[in-house]
Amino acid sequence: MATSLEQQPRTNKLLVDRFLTDVFGARNADAAADYVTPDLVQHGADVPDGVRAYTDLLRREFDRGPTADQGVTDASGLPDPVFVVGEDDLVCVCHYLPQPDPDVPGSTFDLYAFTTYRIRDGRIAERWPSLNKIAPPKPPAPGAPTRTATVSSSPSIDVEANKRLVLDFYRCVFDAQNPDAVEDFVAEDYLQHVSHYPPGRAGLEEFVRSRFPDGPVPTPAAPLNPPALIVAEGDIVVVAGLLPQAEPDGSGALYPYYAYDAYRVRGQRLVEHWSGIDKTAPPLPPGPPPAART
Repeated sequence: MATSLEQQPRTNKLLVDRFLTDVFGARNADAAADYVTPDLVQHGADVPDGVRAYTDLLRREFDRGPTADQGVTDASGLPDPVFVVGEDDLVCVCHYLPQPDPDVPGSTFDLYAFTTYRIRDGRIAERWPSLNKIAPPKPPAPGAPTRTATVSSSPSIDVEANKRLVLDFYRCVFDAQNPDAVEDFVAEDYLQHVSHYPPGRAGLEEFVRSRFPDGPVPTPAAPLNPPALIVAEGDIVVVAGLLPQAEPDGSGALYPYYAYDAYRVRGQRLVEHWSGIDKTAPPLPPGPPPAART
């Protein structure tokens, strides 16, 4: 029989599913109080703390109608998630939200929107969305594909090894600015799910080479920008880095932006990638962090 610790991620995923269905699917802001702690902590941009403020925000967003931009909430229109991963007290939900392509009128580009929740005593206590204030995502068009992906449930998968692989990949490739290190971590037929990034391992190598023309540099012993979140289940690892961004009003103030990536791991190689980076507003390199949250 499974222990309560083993059951926790499954129970938490069911809670988040009911929350999204009863609040966003039904467009019922008042239902949030059934799922959220009174002292809910919001780590994203422009989302107030506390269940009362959150409920008021959702009510205003829902009143604007289903065609309004609702990036500060969750995936408006509630398409089926691409995947949901749960580990310990964290649950991360990924939705596919194709956006109007600024370079090709009438077409869309791929955007994956992520939100991570921390569950405490059966309620959502913290939330980390991938909201970029410069380009809040628009709701998906009716009939937009969901691109659902299966998360492996094989008990033989070592999720801690998978997380170490992803962290070492960032450290040895991006921190070291070394395109030649890509082949140590990435399968040759690497599946890139975002169309505005080059496909395959060769495409990733060229991307790193073009981004760091003066590299490589010595590989650091530890990540230069440790992840704010890393959640793994089965063969999927989701990682989010805190990259504070400048407020669009030109004030010089910063807001917290969480840049998400997800990878599928197979045979100690990265074989698939989903990116939360918006083509119309790629984040700038991290600056000084905002005030710490406690």
